[in-house]
Amino acid sequence: MKRLNQQLGKEFWEEAIVFIKKDENLNKAHIKYLENRLHDIATSMGRYKIDNSVTPTQSQVSESDKAEMEEFIENVRMLVNTLGHKVFDEKREQKPIRNHSVFFIKAARAADARGEPTSEGFVVFSGSRAAATTVNSLTPNFISLRQKLIDEGILVNRVDHLEFTEDKIFSSPSTAAVIVMGRNANGLTEWKSSDGRTLREFESLAVTGQFSGTNEMTIEGETL
Repeated sequence: MKRLNQQLGKEFWEEAIVFIKKDENLNKAHIKYLENRLHDIATSMGRYKIDNSVTPTQSQVSESDKAEMEEFIENVRMLVNTLGHKVFDEKREQKPIRNHSVFFIKAARAADARGEPTSEGFVVFSGSRAAATTVNSLTPNFISLRQKLIDEGILVNRVDHLEFTEDKIFSSPSTAAVIVMGRNANGLTEWKSSDGRTLREFESLAVTGQFSGTNEMTIEGETL
């Protein structure tokens, strides 16, 4: 409670999630280990800005305690995800949904991007290139979104293009395509697999079961 009370004056949060062990055997070393590991995991996932002025130091614990804490961490990750917070989750799917699940855009003004549909939306991969400029007819809300990504450092200027510095999840394939191409676009036809199939074709074939393999794929409904 003391640590929680220290954070009450900060404006960046509205909700606290507290985890305890039913046998109440978490000691100070365990807590420091957990704090360090969870901080590192959250930072590496890159979904949230971690507002810690000091990186927590990891305490030394025995191998048996470490194994127990790692199990505790896995439970924390699962439960936090269940509560709707993705702070400890990868932006990309842990395993490709299918061999054809990576899609590409190569277009005017140096746009050259890779991404994949996931259960949360469409992910554009780090290192992808977006057009450095936009067309005059681009919808204003997309202009604002591109500028927001630039302001946040997710898109950085590389002279002839903008580069994604991290994986970025978009609400739909079309939003992702618009940001990459700098013009209004339909993501279902702009994103194509390595064999030239559009995302729309891939979706249709996946639904009818014409792709080989046993894994199934679900693509969110297309909305802008």
